[in-house]
Amino acid sequence: MNATGWVKRVLAAPFRRGPVAERRRRRGTAARIAAAGPAGEVSFAVAVESRSSVRRFLDDPVPRADVERMVALATRAASAGNAQNWRFVAVEDAAVRQRMGVAVEQRLEAMAAWPEAAALRGDLTAVRGYSTFFAEAPLVVVVCALPYESRIDRLLLARGLPAEERDRLRQHPDMQSVGAAVQLFITAAHVLGYGACWMSAPVVAAEQLERILEVEPPARLVALVPVGRPAQCPAPRSRLPVREVLRFR
Repeated sequence: MNATGWVKRVLAAPFRRGPVAERRRRRGTAARIAAAGPAGEVSFAVAVESRSSVRRFLDDPVPRADVERMVALATRAASAGNAQNWRFVAVEDAAVRQRMGVAVEQRLEAMAAWPEAAALRGDLTAVRGYSTFFAEAPLVVVVCALPYESRIDRLLLARGLPAEERDRLRQHPDMQSVGAAVQLFITAAHVLGYGACWMSAPVVAAEQLERILEVEPPARLVALVPVGRPAQCPAPRSRLPVREVLRFR
């Protein structure tokens, strides 16, 4: 069966399946996409449904042409005022990635010494496990955000509203825009046969990471995305049924 044939078969499958069968189907779809490589063409629905977060990678380097393709697709995201306030730093140097991992580890150790952390030792141990694995990936894409100020923002500021009230009324359009770009980036990586993981935990060491990467204000680091050929093919996590997250009025 050719690629078009199996895509149609997947999309035509019954919507309701048992959890085991559904996991197998999505794992198989993800494996097919990974095997297809950069030349593979899949439907939007299949790409979205089969993507999962990958935390273990092969050592194979990620060609710059593929990185540029992922970023080019990411920049098609919607952004407030079309400000396109995202910026990306592709970290290929293994020594730099290790320095970044050490910076996050040291930051977490400093936080563990806080008196308030005494009752959260277990949580901090868990955090270490999913905060530093990015250093072992062949590539880490650092996502930064530039400030965004709309006409409404300027009006609210002129009105004298405090920052908390302005945030409530605006709900961080700058972060919404960058988040849209990150989602497209990790989906593009998946379609090109790579694994990726959207990470926010390392941002606790943003100040240290920005120094290592020479990120200058007004840009600020908001996420890390390790990328590489997957050394694992995890099944996509289950999602809440549509009926639980959607209502019509």
